[in-house]
Amino acid sequence: MSGVLQTVCPACKAQNEAGSLMCKRCGEIISKKGKTSKNVEGYNADEGSFKPSCVIIPIALSLIIGLVLFFSFRGPKAGTCEYNRQKIVSALFKFNRANPSQKMTTLDMETLMKQDSKGKSYLKDKPVCPVNPTAQYQIDEAGTVICTNCIKRK
Repeated sequence: MSGVLQTVCPACKAQNEAGSLMCKRCGEIISKKGKTSKNVEGYNADEGSFKPSCVIIPIALSLIIGLVLFFSFRGPKAGTCEYNRQKIVSALFKFNRANPSQKMTTLDMETLMKQDSKGKSYLKDKPVCPVNPTAQYQIDEAGTVICTNCIKRK
């Protein structure tokens, strides 16, 4: 490097650019007065430089993980018995919150489908089991909405 001022590291004698505060080879701190301080352990002059992959790779991985989680936890698929039960549970919760003095303990679809004073109903349509249309939705003794056809057997 001709024409560029150089500074010699007092510890390892490596050539550094003039005005460098730290040796690019050994990590020794170079002072302006020619005195040196203790070597910085584990310093590597090649490390720490910015590379676009340092930002792009973590962002890409975060996006991929986010998409996987989004599509994994979207809830039950529409048209399934599980989806119908989830809608009934939501309607029951809203009804019981709006009517604390007359909480529903046995499932009454007609009441859930009636419009309230604001013109809204808790259920828009009566859910029908996609496996067996004659099956009924009920609330069991634990307070869980079940389908008489799709009860999970233990």
